[in-house]
Amino acid sequence: MSHLLRSYLIVVASLGSLGLAGAAGAQIVTSVNSQIFTSPSGQPFRAPADKPYPVAAWFAAADADKDGKISHEEFDNDAKAFFVRLDTSKDGYINSPENTVFETKIVPEITRLDPRVTQPKNYRAQYDPNMGVDQDPTKGRYQKSVQGAAQYGLINEPQPVRAADGNLDFRVSGAEWMNATGQRFEMLDKNADGFLTADELPKTPLQVALEAPKDEKGKGDKGKDGKKKRFGW
Repeated sequence: MSHLLRSYLIVVASLGSLGLAGAAGAQIVTSVNSQIFTSPSGQPFRAPADKPYPVAAWFAAADADKDGKISHEEFDNDAKAFFVRLDTSKDGYINSPENTVFETKIVPEITRLDPRVTQPKNYRAQYDPNMGVDQDPTKGRYQKSVQGAAQYGLINEPQPVRAADGNLDFRVSGAEWMNATGQRFEMLDKNADGFLTADELPKTPLQVALEAPKDEKGKGDKGKDGKKKRFGW
């Protein structure tokens, strides 16, 4: 099991302290007049509603040699630059106070649910008295809500900083950060050619919502053909 998956518990704990672990405590974004994209490392890129979705701004910044693709090295360098920005104490770790600044000052949007993002519907299966005790009547019925940075990112990861904390000690070392960065690159590099291209990237949940036909917005995550649209993850 990867350390990103093992870090899930600490992510849930972090979101719970922010009121996102359950729907009852969730906060809702009040402003819907801007766009936001969070990079795989969690760095926010924002744009007005009438401008292109800001994933393009991140791609252009990470593509250092401007060859139209992001190499593994460029992806790593982009992540390192954001680590340096977050590590304000310059001790080689992102500690809890620095993570708090990330959550509340740098990208506070991840502490709330965005009403523009379509959340999955959860269904409860009917109880079947003939079902064996070893069978789960609700198996496959529950879907976790789209929370935190996952609303605006390429990867289903609500809190990228906490998710990089491989040993769960509430601080992220440079080594842990780069280990998580490597895993994120592999997730996105679907064809395993060592590069990311713009057309290879999945759309974020917010991007899907913003690009949905106007007559379809608010009607779930279905397009004109009636088929469910899927996020890249």
